[in-house]
Amino acid sequence: MSFHHQNLEAFLQLLKEKPRLFPPSKRQELVELITPLEDEIETLSVALAKWYEKKDEIVDAQLEILNHFILVNNNNSEGKSTSAAALARFPGTKAGSVSQAKPQLNKQTLLSYLT
Repeated sequence: MSFHHQNLEAFLQLLKEKPRLFPPSKRQELVELITPLEDEIETLSVALAKWYEKKDEIVDAQLEILNHFILVNNNNSEGKSTSAAALARFPGTKAGSVSQAKPQLNKQTLLSYLT
């Protein structure tokens, strides 16, 4: 999985799990940012990263989720199996979020999380 894919997945998870970081004014900024963009994972990922890079609380939360993705992917790529219970103990991870089906990753999904 590419970094851009992971970045978007992490951002969707952040929107879902920490909505307090995204008051209506920030959500509107994001809608205005995303709407004119091409529906391409790399384009969306770069635009979001540029948007949140100066928002410390969002950057910290985003990095925490990305670090978790890296941990999971490294375990899986090395042939190791990390149980859902073990992953749930990782800070910021909820037990139910580990095995849930992921939404389709595109511009429309991102906008639906914001509105």
